[in-house]
Amino acid sequence: MSIPDPAISFVTEHGILLEFVAADNSVIEPALQRRLCQLANLLREHSHTGPLLCDIVTAPGSLLLVLHDGRTARRLLRHAETLWRASAQQSINPRIVTVPVFYGGEHGPDLEQAASICGLSTATFVERHAAGNYFVQSLGFMPGFAYLGGLDPQLHIKRKDTPSARVAPGSVAIGGSNTGIYPSESPGGWHVIGRTSLTLFDANAQQPCLLQPGDTVRFIAQKESQS
Repeated sequence: MSIPDPAISFVTEHGILLEFVAADNSVIEPALQRRLCQLANLLREHSHTGPLLCDIVTAPGSLLLVLHDGRTARRLLRHAETLWRASAQQSINPRIVTVPVFYGGEHGPDLEQAASICGLSTATFVERHAAGNYFVQSLGFMPGFAYLGGLDPQLHIKRKDTPSARVAPGSVAIGGSNTGIYPSESPGGWHVIGRTSLTLFDANAQQPCLLQPGDTVRFIAQKESQS
């Protein structure tokens, strides 16, 4: 696909927003989002740009670059353009994270209803969900919550009309065209179809968030052990 040059705006004296698609565009091409995540990593790791940045925030179709000193913005943008052009010729080899999931039952109280809405049996629904190769578009909502793109269009379900008051940590859920995992207990409006035992966020870890923008996620369906 042809990827356009971004619109560049200064949102604060220390913040630069690079927008590759309009903010109201709900369809983000995976190839574009992977390139954005790749650019974010290149900027963090490059010797000329890493020291200039205090944060990079990846969002669907955009990057927010937060500088220590706004006076270095022009220098940063020159290097960013060079890295962006060069990255077009580089292959992207994302980190793959496998996530074991117990689907349905007490782990996924919304599975049967979600499958019914989609006109599928629960077995087919689970099979399709677990067959996907998902990519982390961005982090948000709460620490460690990853918005995963790549959901089978037949599994798209609008968010609940009435959010649940409590969603258990590790809950795997679907909301709209995304799937995701709740890192900690929270109210939530997505349909909970399963649960993982993995820790998605640990504030004391060197890298607190298990999933990072650009990662590939694969769900592995688990069966309850028979005692």
